[in-house]
Amino acid sequence: MRIEVLGPMAVTQSGAFVRLVGQRQRALLAALVLDLGQVVSVPRLVDVLWGDDPPRTARTKLYAHVWALREEFDRALSGSSTLLTTITPGYRLASNGVYVDLTEFKGLTARGRQALNRQDAQTASELFRSALALWQGQPFADVSSAAIRTAAGALGERRLQALEASAEANLALDRYETVAADLSELLISHPLRERMRALGMLALYRLGCRADALSLYHAGREATIAELGLEPGPNLRRIQQLILRDDPVLASPAETLEFVDAGAA
Repeated sequence: MRIEVLGPMAVTQSGAFVRLVGQRQRALLAALVLDLGQVVSVPRLVDVLWGDDPPRTARTKLYAHVWALREEFDRALSGSSTLLTTITPGYRLASNGVYVDLTEFKGLTARGRQALNRQDAQTASELFRSALALWQGQPFADVSSAAIRTAAGALGERRLQALEASAEANLALDRYETVAADLSELLISHPLRERMRALGMLALYRLGCRADALSLYHAGREATIAELGLEPGPNLRRIQQLILRDDPVLASPAETLEFVDAGAA
């Protein structure tokens, strides 16, 4: 079975869609996917499905939703399955025999970071590209549960971190135009991400666009002062100073990347 959550939720078996009925059934499955292979307690599921104002019959209703979801799984798998099981104090969605795009994303990014740590930028770039290609929109895009929306926000942060790590790998591969273009666009909607801005500045500088690199710094400074009332962090300020004096360290990919990572905001 295939479960996709990095965008609108979709469950398929052999190419056929498994029906998900209503917001609470979607929220139930989303909570089980977030803790794939682990038992999710009944109180946690009640909170996910109803928030701070659950009905008195919440546990009974939860059982009905679990039963309906299990029935859909059994129908898709042409018989009784152990995919969704009852285990005290709640329920568990088995990880065996299930492909989940979120699990794949986490695995690919972990391997990408390992490749970066051993300075294998080519492998890291490929792994991050594969991981980011899994995203089809906002995670759990069609689930309205407040608890799931909070989890989706945390996953969005992991995507941004992967984008930054991908840029780091591409910088090491001298793909400066790609990094500058990608990060300049991302910074429009994420102006306060200093690591992203630092990587973009480095890419522009290595392209020979010194003035553009400094302009990117000043745009970030203006955003930081306007939004937070603060000056940029020390990492970003130091890169600005290195650029102003055309410091030779900026031409050393290994040293510069280590510097950017160590001071990331």
